[in-house]
Amino acid sequence: MSTDGKQLATGGAILGVAMIIANGGNYLLNVFLGRWLEPAEFADANLMVTIMLLVTAIAISLQLIAARFTGIHTVNDDEAAIASTAQWLERRAAIAGGAVALVLAAASPLLRDIFNSASAWPFVILGVGMPFYLVQAVGRGVLQGRLGFRPLAATFVVEMVARVSVGIALVALGFGVIGATIGLTVSFLAVWLHVRLLERSTGGRPLDSDSVRSIVTYATPVGVLLFGQIVINNGDVLIAKGFLDPDTAGVYAAIALVGRAVFFLSWSVATTLFPAAAQRSERGEESDNLLYAGCGIVALMGVGFVAGAALLGGTVLGRVFGPEYADVSGPLAYYAAATSMFAIANLIVSHHLSLDQRRESYVMIGGGLVQTALLFLGRNSIDSLIRAQVIAMAILLVAVAASHFASRRSSPSATSGGGETSPMKEATT
Repeated sequence: MSTDGKQLATGGAILGVAMIIANGGNYLLNVFLGRWLEPAEFADANLMVTIMLLVTAIAISLQLIAARFTGIHTVNDDEAAIASTAQWLERRAAIAGGAVALVLAAASPLLRDIFNSASAWPFVILGVGMPFYLVQAVGRGVLQGRLGFRPLAATFVVEMVARVSVGIALVALGFGVIGATIGLTVSFLAVWLHVRLLERSTGGRPLDSDSVRSIVTYATPVGVLLFGQIVINNGDVLIAKGFLDPDTAGVYAAIALVGRAVFFLSWSVATTLFPAAAQRSERGEESDNLLYAGCGIVALMGVGFVAGAALLGGTVLGRVFGPEYADVSGPLAYYAAATSMFAIANLIVSHHLSLDQRRESYVMIGGGLVQTALLFLGRNSIDSLIRAQVIAMAILLVAVAASHFASRRSSPSATSGGGETSPMKEATT
């Protein structure tokens, strides 16, 4: 399958539109929740989303692993290997999802107390959907690796429609936070079923020990990247929920919810470039031009979002959520700036990971540690938490960019996939 610029631009545009639609629907749900729930209840509902995003570290790890190996096997036209890899990953995903479900259910009373939540039941309900959420991530990875951006885009819309329709209906009927959490769980079931219908069932063969070793070896830096990413993207909300009073935590949750939009929209760029870079690397072709174009697109998104937040953020949030959220233009703009820097850093790290270059993943973990330390120092107010975010993300972006250019200076061949290589990469370079 060709990975030329026109195909990638078209696929990225389709995926970007789908993510805008999906995020728009999710924001519609949150607007509804902000109107129907008190700030403390809204913080509880947002906590369920945050926990889901923490589990996303596992889901996206599975998706990226499936995407990279599917992309490589697609270059080699090996459908049996694609099927075998997907089946192997799906079994592990189901086991991991079951484990997460058991942990959430067993620890629900403790989690309720730690996060000052009104009920333990939302944690249990969210856990029910975890096995389906993780298994579908493998299917999304296969679609991504095949550069099947149209069907991949459809999965995000299906997930949003199920979440919004069920969540709004149940909250309107008086089920509150529990109803919103049921909406989340139903959306996992819906997207799992949709992905199953899209999968190509070609049959596979048992993976040999070398293939399993390659997958497990690659899983380590992927897990490191995603763990760092999830800590950075959600740690501030958890700290705010634990240390701020419930109403203030609800206001911070609204700022974070809107401010993170540029990161989630940037995933359309990262999702498009990741398998394309892996395929180019497999063929020994240069791929840095993809990275630089992607960084430019994400930077433009960030500038536009920061400007919009500074000019209209408080006005819009005040009218949408209520007067409690009306005075947040400044904090929202700074939060969006921090998120934009993080989005660019994440794109650089994921690009290197698509080439099986791992150092930048560990830089991401370091950024997460710096951010966490700064957040604890500034845990007593919204302004100090956001200030910590801006400082931490600026440090992270500089560190990741420095690592990228250092690797290019030390290894001119890195543009075609040099650096740390897996056994599969060594055969092609």
